[in-house]
Amino acid sequence: MLPSSSDGLFMSAIALPHGFSIHYDITDGYMLHTVECMPFAVSAVGIDTPRYLVTDQLSKLKGVNFEAGILLDTSCAPLDLPDNVISLVVEHGEAFTARLVGLITALSEGHQQTMLSLQRSSTRKLDDVVMGIEETIVWTDQEFAIITATRGAVELFNEQVHKLIGRNFLTLVNSEEEDTETMLAKRATINTPEKIEIQGKRNDGQKCWLKVGIRAVSGKRYQLNLIDITSQKAADKRFIQLSNYDPMTGLANRGLLFEFLQHAMARSKRSSSSVALLLLDLDHFNQVSDETGAQLGDGLITSAAERIKQLLNDQDMLARWGGDELAIVLEDIESPEIASRLAQRIIAIMSNPFVMDDKDHYISPSIGIAVYPDADETINGLIQAADTAMFEAKKFEGRNTYRFYAVKLQEEEEERAQIEKMLRRALDKGEFSLVYQPKVSVKAEKVVGFEALLRWQHPDWDNISPGVYIPIAEECGLISQIGDWVLRQACTQMATWQAKYPQMADCTIAVNVSAKQLTDTFFASRVASILADAKLPRTMLEIELTESSVMEDPEQGILILEKLHELGVKISIDDFGTGYSSLSYLRKLPIDCVKIDRSFVLGIGNDLSSESIIHAILIMSSKMGLTNVAEGIETPEQLRFFDDTPCDIIQGYIFSKPLTETQIDEMFGGAQLALQDRLEEVLIPGPLRIDNANSKHLN
Repeated sequence: MLPSSSDGLFMSAIALPHGFSIHYDITDGYMLHTVECMPFAVSAVGIDTPRYLVTDQLSKLKGVNFEAGILLDTSCAPLDLPDNVISLVVEHGEAFTARLVGLITALSEGHQQTMLSLQRSSTRKLDDVVMGIEETIVWTDQEFAIITATRGAVELFNEQVHKLIGRNFLTLVNSEEEDTETMLAKRATINTPEKIEIQGKRNDGQKCWLKVGIRAVSGKRYQLNLIDITSQKAADKRFIQLSNYDPMTGLANRGLLFEFLQHAMARSKRSSSSVALLLLDLDHFNQVSDETGAQLGDGLITSAAERIKQLLNDQDMLARWGGDELAIVLEDIESPEIASRLAQRIIAIMSNPFVMDDKDHYISPSIGIAVYPDADETINGLIQAADTAMFEAKKFEGRNTYRFYAVKLQEEEEERAQIEKMLRRALDKGEFSLVYQPKVSVKAEKVVGFEALLRWQHPDWDNISPGVYIPIAEECGLISQIGDWVLRQACTQMATWQAKYPQMADCTIAVNVSAKQLTDTFFASRVASILADAKLPRTMLEIELTESSVMEDPEQGILILEKLHELGVKISIDDFGTGYSSLSYLRKLPIDCVKIDRSFVLGIGNDLSSESIIHAILIMSSKMGLTNVAEGIETPEQLRFFDDTPCDIIQGYIFSKPLTETQIDEMFGGAQLALQDRLEEVLIPGPLRIDNANSKHLN
């Protein structure tokens, strides 16, 4: 709109940056509008000495006498402005328009007090706007000497603004980046809106990070927009720490190990070298953790990791794989022997006790090793290979060893996976059944019980050994379900036989129990429920478990056994003499019977040490008032060995192999004479009967 005058009314317009236009009226005609270089800008004409000035150029403030003015600030903060000039930051939106109109109105009405108030307000406004976007603005000359800055500089540099004037910005931030000055000057020249990150130090020596944007402004100056991202960097670092490192041990976690291993394999492929992956499991860790508490258990893992770190080079990686498992990546190795030597050194360094809560604790490692590319050329395959080898190491008696992955192990692992898959459907398909091996009293010359043995009749796989599928059932969590089924079937069957055959009224039924079942807090209550459902007296059930199964978690195992014993259930230790702390724990266990392991029985006649152990077990058990059972007796010579010994019960093929339900019905039903003859044939001394015993056992 062109300026005009009518009845003392002067009308004009201010066209602002970003397309805004302000129309205003001035009652006395003394407003000079000198907004230049803007679209549609218009100026008042014919006025030599304006009372009030509105401009966007600093030069217009010089050489002109005016009462008060407004500087439309589009490039920098106010620099040494006269007291009668208000600096107003140009912004988008109606709020700015209303503010400018308010300032013009105040000027035209000559409100000097309002002028001073607005001056202070406008200065604060600039800082408020900048603070709203979390930026500090610093203006420098081309040598980066500071001319002025917004109030945010006080907190950023820990210095008052007036003390910053004249100081070099780069010196002030103590930039640790090389060529920072050149880089900033170059970016100012190309006027890019993108910011760069620089690292420096504050006055107190604390490191800081700044995100810096720079542009050249009028008067050969730079405007630097600074954002303090120190907290953000710390948060990012913390996020990376949490994302890639185990919070307890500080070791790399599985994700970071996966990434490292992937890069190591890629580098190895280019250099034709090898990479070794070692997976390490801390043997019996759960037992120690339960004894010491979770916090000390965590400390044990950390201490073990610290020992292993001492054996590694800088380029090797140690990570926490999960739980009580650690992983090691050896990059650029010349031969598998390097991994082998490291495994041996780990086993040696872990043999020393770990002192926790003023007590010595011992843990040993089981280590699986897989070497790329021999074991597998994929990362998942290599990890699976190391895991398979570790599992093989854990199967070794006493553990505390290492195993390399081999193709045979992979074949076994694939077979194991297939068995697990079939095992999950076996119960539903009715593929399990029980057979029963008689137990014969030497003194009473009669059958006094049976041991229930699980059989799996798979339609495609013949004769799957329990030694194969029971450990798999333990690993995959099926053992509890299968174990309960065995208990229920065996107890129900024995109750049925006792009701049918009076001579079986005192017969017990023995059922093998897994170590995993002993960790179940509710196992004893389920046994009581099963016995009640089967209507079998509790004293007729005998729980058989190996000594090693109790020793996996002695405290929990003993607690469960005590609950079973309180029910009246008999407890029998199977394979006695093969465990690693037989004598020390025997007195603690609430047991009624010990079974001499068949490995000792096999040594009769050719191994004096086995015979000595048998005699020792028989004498010890008798002295402690425990029943003893010699199992695995197959030959007359083995049977004869137990003459004149305190052996209570024999079990083995010398009398009978495990029998089906039908065969036992025949034994106690329609074949009473055959049963008695067999007992006499086996138990009554005599050269003829003993010699014929092997060929006439019950089938």
